[in-house]
Formats: sequence, structure tokens, C-alpha cells
Amino acid sequence: MKIVTTLANHPTADQPDQLGMAELMSLLTAYGIACAAARLARSADEAAAAATAIGFPVAIKIVSPDITHKTDVGGVVLGLDSPEAAASATDAMLARIARTRPDARLDGVLVQPMAVGDTAELLLGMVRDPQFGPLVMLGFGGIFVEILGDTATRLAPVSAAEARAMLAELRMAPTLQGFRGRPPADLGALADTVSRFSHLAFEVPSLLELEINPLLAGSAGARALDVRGQMSTQEAS
Repeated sequence: MKIVTTLANHPTADQPDQLGMAELMSLLTAYGIACAAARLARSADEAAAAATAIGFPVAIKIVSPDITHKTDVGGVVLGLDSPEAAASATDAMLARIARTRPDARLDGVLVQPMAVGDTAELLLGMVRDPQFGPLVMLGFGGIFVEILGDTATRLAPVSAAEARAMLAELRMAPTLQGFRGRPPADLGALADTVSRFSHLAFEVPSLLELEINPLLAGSAGARALDVRGQMSTQEAS
């Protein structure tokens, strides 16, 4: 059965706080989903230290339970190549968002290594529909997924074979097989990631929404670069 839904507009009963990479990485890792390295920094000095430990270049991203789309508020800075650059960008970001979004709680920034190599950006998400249960969506486009409209949806859980079928439905799927000199993506690893994600959605009933965006797919496999989600604050029945 295929059911189409819109992740971004799906309502939840209790509207809990948004969770981000810092809170959800351990859950993804427990299900065997590879994640990009990430360190939480609460100040410019901590960001400089985290960037030095990770290795340059790095990206920083705002961490706030009240900000869903980081790029919309200038909450992402890429290609920082020194401790001084990381510290300066962190100071500027925190000050700017505190000024433009005074309602938002700011927990700091997430410091991550820059993604390198020939990879495709996908979105892998789920919502818990009150009638059908957990629905999993896979699509191309990263931040452009709504514009491209290139998605496939299934009830969770799905097998790796079913995940391959979802991939085959996507109009841009041929780009994963190698495109203009880019190496083909590891489709087996990508399908395995989709399947593991679907089992996470099925087996954790308190999880209301979860979205990996982008999910980077390349010849070395698939890994989550950023993630957000919502968990119910009520006991699962």
C-alpha cells in the first residue's frame, strides 16, 4: 500500500519540542544508521575547540528546539577553515538569531565536518499517522524536496528489497547509478539505511516525527548529516 503524506504539515497532538542531531544521534546509531560527526558548542570558544578537534573545514548549525528550518534564519554557516573563523561565525550567528528570533531558545551550535566527495542529497522521513501508523517517505532534493516532489512513501517497516523498490520509483534514481563522471552510490547500503530507519519508526512508538535531511548517499554508503524529530511526552499505550 502506498500512502502519500506531507511531513512538514502533519499535526501532532501535544506539539512537543523539536529534537535535533545532538539528541537523536545515539538513537540513529543504535539502529545502525551512520551519522556525520557532530559536537555541541555553547559558546564561541567551545566552537573553536570543537572545530579544532574535528578537523577543518567545518560547518556550524544553530541548535534550538524552536527553530525547525535552520537555513531560513541564517542558522547554517559552511566552509569554516580555522578556529578563529568558527568562533567568529558562532558569535555572529547566536547574536543575529537572538535579535531576529527573541522567542527562540538557543542551546548553542552544532559543529560538524564539511561533507566532501560525490554524494547525492536525499530526505528520509517518517510521521505517525493516527489511522495507518508510521509512514516512511524517501525523496530527492534535500532542502528542495518540496519543490521537486520526487518522493516515495510506504507503511513501516520495510525490508531492504522494499526500500530498493522505493528508490526505483524516484524520477532521479538514475543519478545514483553514476552521472557525468560521478561514481555510483552504494544502493545496497542506501536501501539498508532506509530499512533500518523504518524499523526504528515502527519499534519506537513514542516517536511522532523523524526526518533525516540531508541523507548523503555515495559510493562509501549513506549517512545522516542532519536530523530533527518529535517524541511524545505522553506514555505510549
